[in-house]
Amino acid sequence: MKTAVSFIFRAILVACMILSLHSCATMLSGTKADIFIDGDVDEPVTISSSAGEYKDVELPALVEVKRRRLNGQHIRITSEHHTFDDIVIQKTVNAWAIVSALLYGAPFFVDLMTNAVSKPKYDQFYLTPKDVTTATDSLHSSKYTINIPAMEHATRAQLRERQLPAKYPRHEFSATVGVGPNQADRSTNRFVDDIIQPRHMETDAGCADIFGDSYIMGKMEYHYRLNRKWDIGAMVAWGKSSQAYTDEHYYTAEQAQQEPQAHPVSFTSGYLSGRSFTLAPSLRYTWYETRSFRLFSRVSLGMMRHHLLFDLDKWKYEEKNKPPHNVVVRETSIDKTTWRMAYQVSPFAMSIGNGPLRLTTEVGYGCLGVFHIGLSVCF
Repeated sequence: MKTAVSFIFRAILVACMILSLHSCATMLSGTKADIFIDGDVDEPVTISSSAGEYKDVELPALVEVKRRRLNGQHIRITSEHHTFDDIVIQKTVNAWAIVSALLYGAPFFVDLMTNAVSKPKYDQFYLTPKDVTTATDSLHSSKYTINIPAMEHATRAQLRERQLPAKYPRHEFSATVGVGPNQADRSTNRFVDDIIQPRHMETDAGCADIFGDSYIMGKMEYHYRLNRKWDIGAMVAWGKSSQAYTDEHYYTAEQAQQEPQAHPVSFTSGYLSGRSFTLAPSLRYTWYETRSFRLFSRVSLGMMRHHLLFDLDKWKYEEKNKPPHNVVVRETSIDKTTWRMAYQVSPFAMSIGNGPLRLTTEVGYGCLGVFHIGLSVCF
């Protein structure tokens, strides 16, 4: 039974993670694509793309283009003293679109409508003004004035940082739900070892016991961004866990007739219920950020109240071999509350969206469990 419940839990966890990547090409890649432009230019330039006009920028620069009708789009560069050939975008398949197509059915059409299935074949270009090329080169000006170099990763990262808006949301409220083992499980496991196992009882999963003794968590939190990298805040979280146990051996009618002496006259059942409440300050660090995507980690340290309830009942059959069994004796009742230090370490968390409402997911371990998904409001 434990194996079955564990399998169900893992299946639900995987399903939740898949849902977090719903229409993943659109959410992760966005409706616009980044183009990096560098060049041998001694003055500011104006760059015009399908996403807008960038006036008086110094090269290297990062601009955006719309993904709709991506193939064949022109990026025009002008300056006061130089002329340039247009950059013509070519497209190729976005790898995230392949993931989306393999995992989903209908949601993949969202990626098709936003054209997130495509990305620029080349996303970086090096420019040389046409007016500084030699007469021989002018016959092949498009070849020599626009090259495709290998831009350093550090340079690309600096340009992405520069592209982010000077004013960004400072406040974030979020609400999430999650599943998975958390630090309160240690008390539950010790209880099972001390009370359940000596009685040779097994889990008895019911329709309301789909997660077994794994916690279902709810969390609300607020964070304030000190700067691009660091934000501080606090969270409150609630958790619920339940599990039923029994030592009853179920007999079919044929077995009861063949072995009447083996049918038990009584059996024992137990119900374990756990509740947790956590209050903890939180510190988060942003590793990577674009206009519509943020990757960060979290560390939290606070207090948890863990409430454990357990009832153990002995049921007796009114008549041998004939259910129902409606005579019950309360054998054991335990009501235990403990306080402990709470912690959460989440190495992987992300926020997707560039508006006030964003999707947020988190993977880690501690007082919150393993996996969380929800929504956040930023302003």
